[in-house]
Amino acid sequence: MSSSQNETDLDALRDHFGREMCRLRQRAALSRNQLAAALGCTPQWLYTLEKTDKTVPEQMAFDLDTYFKTEGWENDDGLFHRIYGAIRRAGQHRVMRPSFESYVQYEAKAISVRCFATQVVPGLLQTEGYARGVMDPNEPLDIQEARVVGRMERQAILTREKPPMLMFIIDESVLRRPIGGAKVMVDQIDHLIGMTESPCVQVRIMLFERITSVALGGGFILLSFEKDADLIYAESGRLSQLLEDRDTVFKAGVDFDTLMGEALSQAESIELLRRTREVYL
Repeated sequence: MSSSQNETDLDALRDHFGREMCRLRQRAALSRNQLAAALGCTPQWLYTLEKTDKTVPEQMAFDLDTYFKTEGWENDDGLFHRIYGAIRRAGQHRVMRPSFESYVQYEAKAISVRCFATQVVPGLLQTEGYARGVMDPNEPLDIQEARVVGRMERQAILTREKPPMLMFIIDESVLRRPIGGAKVMVDQIDHLIGMTESPCVQVRIMLFERITSVALGGGFILLSFEKDADLIYAESGRLSQLLEDRDTVFKAGVDFDTLMGEALSQAESIELLRRTREVYL
């Protein structure tokens, strides 16, 4: 689906949400002031939602379903929440790079993920606070929110019945970069330490002083599958690519093994994480 089509769908869904809210309000013979009082918000806020000028909050969808008792509201699956879900999905398509959208689909099917991260904590390991911290503040809030939600939803592969094997090599600079501030970094480092308790997760730190040409080449992610060929995903600035060329993927696998040999062991990495955590307290 093209970017312009996604934007059209998103705008249409927001319009649908606003029109349904207006329709049910008028059918109940309620003024905007009366409905706002019942929902605990301002009439101006309802006006902006009816005119599709604002991002639709999930709680508002729940509140409208509960108030109007739309079909399925008892199971958190009422009319407004269903529209909200469609808006969120359309928003995620809108904000994803085409190659990353494809990557996410493959990631969900992978039996192993090998990631070398040089700039930020890998998305599969990010806390919500950290994910918000890496968002571009110049982007509209709805786009930022869609990206955060999408990132958190990707992490469902960590708790599925048969999670993939996950190996992360994180450059030490990532830990020293105070994304979101001290509190966010403490929470993020705690989360990294906690993730290492899973038998399916390895987290290794690449020290500053361990200079290798492979590490200077930038981050990448390798996906392996039960039957299909491996894939490599790489980003540079605003560019991204998903590759399946056998030679390229093979060389990336060799590079990852080299990086694993240069990085700290998991036990040493946990100790470094704990020491780094103290710096942010």
